[in-house]
Amino acid sequence: MNFLTALRFRLMFAWVAFLRRFVSYGTGNNIASWTVCWLHPKVSRQKPAYLSGLNKSLGDNQTVRVAWQRHKALVGVTRLQSSYYSQDDISWINQCDVTIEGAEFIHSAHQVGKGVLTMTFHHHFNMLFCNLLGRLNLPITTIAMSARNSAKYQKFGARSDRIYSHAEKHLNGGKIILVEPNSLVRPILRAFENNHLVISANDFPNVYDDKNRKDFPFLDTQLSCPTGTVKLAVKKQTPIVAGYLDWLGGSRFKLVIRPVSDGSENMKIKTAMENYLAILEDMVGESPGLWEGWKWL
Repeated sequence: MNFLTALRFRLMFAWVAFLRRFVSYGTGNNIASWTVCWLHPKVSRQKPAYLSGLNKSLGDNQTVRVAWQRHKALVGVTRLQSSYYSQDDISWINQCDVTIEGAEFIHSAHQVGKGVLTMTFHHHFNMLFCNLLGRLNLPITTIAMSARNSAKYQKFGARSDRIYSHAEKHLNGGKIILVEPNSLVRPILRAFENNHLVISANDFPNVYDDKNRKDFPFLDTQLSCPTGTVKLAVKKQTPIVAGYLDWLGGSRFKLVIRPVSDGSENMKIKTAMENYLAILEDMVGESPGLWEGWKWL
């Protein structure tokens, strides 16, 4: 990391910390949405790959411009959320005004005495999605890839640990499982058996698990997706839903849940993934700037 990049990161962290401490939550989100992109060094670096993916799949210049502006705004809001997660006080999340659309799909699955695999997407608000899903008062287990062996973790590991520790307090007794190469699946199976909502993102290749990665049609291309959690859910006949979180401005959010599988014994991994990706297509059709995955295309 060169000096200029390090300086921009420091300025960005200082700016969002200022917003968190001295500006109300909703107003801070609004301000962060149009200021943070100028300080965040990764935004300009990722722009060519992100626009390339957008152009390849959408093709319309106006749609691409709007999606990029939306992406930059959501990067800003996400950075401010990270600042809230890095502190000890967890009461801030009560200021989130969230509307949950499709909660009945989770409740009906949970009422039959089973856990629920909740598949999400890389859509800026993965952590907040998990925590606002906690408003349903069900235990949540979140699956994330561990970065503890990376050089980045050696530099920012203490901050990452604080963020995970903070997020875990909103999971209603559940926990965050940090997946590492060749890690055991038993903790995930136990979460299903204990009727947890098990949350995983399955819209990009998991570098830790090549044997459970498959290509599926998506828009006009192929998307390489990890299928390990889906394989476990199908094996255990666990109901599956998919969902995402969108920011509506200020402190307002919309959390959307859609059914993928009712857990019937004839469900196939391929069908579950096709249903999941159909929901992703609907999401990017409505708000293409919400999805971070364009840069992987």
